[in-house]
Amino acid sequence: GNRGVHSERVDCTAGRALPSRRLRLFQPAFTMDFGAMEEQDGVRFSFSIWPTSRLEATRCVVPLACNYTPLKKIVDGPPPLPYEPIFCRGPCRAVLNPACQIDYRSRMWVCPFCATRNNFPHHYADINETNLPAELIPQFTTIEYQLQRPYAPPPVFVLVVDTSVKEKELQALKDSLLMALNLIPENARVALITFGATVQVHEIASQEMPKCYVFRGSKEVTTQVVQDFLGLGPRGMKGANPDQIGRFVQSYSECEFSLTSILEGLEHDPWPVKIEHRVLRCSGAALAVAVGLLECTNANNPGRILLFLGGPCTEGPGAVVAVDKEEPMRGHSDIDQDNAKWYKKATQYYNGLAQRCVTNGHIVDIFACALDQCGVAEMKACVEKTGGTIVQTDTFSNIVFKESFKRIFMRDDENNLRMAFMGELEVITSREFKVAGAIGCCASL
Repeated sequence: GNRGVHSERVDCTAGRALPSRRLRLFQPAFTMDFGAMEEQDGVRFSFSIWPTSRLEATRCVVPLACNYTPLKKIVDGPPPLPYEPIFCRGPCRAVLNPACQIDYRSRMWVCPFCATRNNFPHHYADINETNLPAELIPQFTTIEYQLQRPYAPPPVFVLVVDTSVKEKELQALKDSLLMALNLIPENARVALITFGATVQVHEIASQEMPKCYVFRGSKEVTTQVVQDFLGLGPRGMKGANPDQIGRFVQSYSECEFSLTSILEGLEHDPWPVKIEHRVLRCSGAALAVAVGLLECTNANNPGRILLFLGGPCTEGPGAVVAVDKEEPMRGHSDIDQDNAKWYKKATQYYNGLAQRCVTNGHIVDIFACALDQCGVAEMKACVEKTGGTIVQTDTFSNIVFKESFKRIFMRDDENNLRMAFMGELEVITSREFKVAGAIGCCASL
């Protein structure tokens, strides 16, 4: 990027160049404000200069990568465009952008990726050098489109509550849940699942007498088992009956009284525990029931599972430690040295649940609040692949947990929840380059 003038010192008597050299450097011809670029597009590359050859690419110490912030609010950007984007008719399917070559006379544009010539649609007939649409203005390098499609239904929030914690912890958790219910939009739908040694799915539509359906925590639960046991549809057939879904998943405005009553009446798990044993906690089975409930009642629609965990899973699928206290909890060194007895099987189990959530566009959040380890290392795939949140504190009364839980339901300037579901990121490059992969809270489709 620097321009310089090279000069040599010459011996006039001998007519030969002396070995000493002098290099004069000038200031760069331009300055690049990387902070402003990142603020404008939410993009930052690991290198500011693109390699011009394969040899230069192999000499890059740091791999050429791009750090991208989805849903970043663009400062001084245009409002969302209320029409469909214009795609290239070539194989790349790129979108019209300021880097395209425009032929105003013939009303055509050339794709910078595949060099395909495309015609402008009829409503672009009046464009010229001084009358450009927003997607061709050089300053607007990031454009949002408001597609003319039916709106998605309101999201479903499934609360999965650990009742095997101590009474004091359970009371603090109930207070936080009751507080958070006031932040949920009235049209949002909710469901409630509690677990300890067993899993209970609560029927929140019941106004007179609270009802719950109990699943054994020692067995793996599939979506079909959840549907058949809850009576959501014909036995052995996929798909839930819409008339039965409202028993367990309802709009908050319709079930506010019953849901509040159930939460206030939650008690510590009564399952007896020996002194030499850990508390029986079937976190894996509870998470499987929540995933199955969303799959049969809200497949391919926005949904979020909020798991409140007070200790490690000791019962059923996804267990990370034995019930007997004589067996210590695995540590980092045990995982590195492949000495963790439960690690691989539990990780494989939670990876399967995470993939099911990705397929249906559902998110998993984990709030692990305990002095002991909770097995988050095995469960992290459920959060990373779905784009959820992990919060770890020592107690449910900690201010970190309370504030983090409240931030889940933050609103934007238009009073909408600041969250998104079922987002897909597509990267288009020219023929000379290929995408190696992505690192972050995402999964390959």
